[in-house]
Amino acid sequence: MRKYLVLSLFFFFTIPFNAGSAQFTDAVNRQISIPHPPQRIVSLVPSVTEILFKLGLEKHIVAVTDFCTYPQAALKLPKVGNYADPSLESILLQKPDLIIAAADMNRPALVRRLELLKIPVYVVYPQTVAETLKTIQNLGKITGAEEQSSQLAGSIKMKIQRIQQKIVNAKRPTTLECVLLQPLTVAGPDTFVADIIATAGGHNIVPKGPSRYPTWNTEALLSTNPETIVVSSYPGQPDPNRYFDTWPQLQAVRNQRIIHIDADWIHRPGPRMILGIETLAKALHPDIEFDE
Repeated sequence: MRKYLVLSLFFFFTIPFNAGSAQFTDAVNRQISIPHPPQRIVSLVPSVTEILFKLGLEKHIVAVTDFCTYPQAALKLPKVGNYADPSLESILLQKPDLIIAAADMNRPALVRRLELLKIPVYVVYPQTVAETLKTIQNLGKITGAEEQSSQLAGSIKMKIQRIQQKIVNAKRPTTLECVLLQPLTVAGPDTFVADIIATAGGHNIVPKGPSRYPTWNTEALLSTNPETIVVSSYPGQPDPNRYFDTWPQLQAVRNQRIIHIDADWIHRPGPRMILGIETLAKALHPDIEFDE
């Protein structure tokens, strides 16, 4: 029954390419033909949804995932489910002429199924601050908002440069970023968060290992003894200050260096990463006066 429904939706809703299509290469080197500019976009990536809104393309976004929670207007858009396993029927019902997915969030099998249905899927994969700026510009190119994307990326880059000029000679305090407190899950060196820390003038204390987001025990926490602990945990987690008070010997606890930052600001590779960088830079370098 499900297969019949999908096929029915395919024959009923598939939009043929027109002469206005253009060729693009996505982040995983796939060649895609996209109507230029696309008129009906489905975003399967929360950070991409934020970027599209920031580029003024909200009228062309026809559906998003359950996790696309920002800006407020995104909450009112039709939902296609979670990004790992969205509803194919819900996607097809929106008659998209472009779907934007992420290499590390959306299953390759989903992309292949959409390809078979002749719907263009553009895959993004930003893993650093610089790659996020490039992604913003690339999304501008494929959506016909190239000027807006250049302005947005340029504005963020300029703010980052100002911060880095301020901290160029500053000490880089050892920093631990906690994704979860129970269990204690931290951000390793090969993560977007690690690049946020480096950009803000900190040194990620988590060593390279088999997991990008390892789970730590008390021994690992005490042996590293970070100067600063950043907490960006989600609702339902313990209060960070009370949690770390269990280990008063930690220098971050002794010196009251437990920093709270909105998880979306440092985990989502999108426009609001600059808020995370600015907030973290000020917290890591309280003696430096930053521009408002």
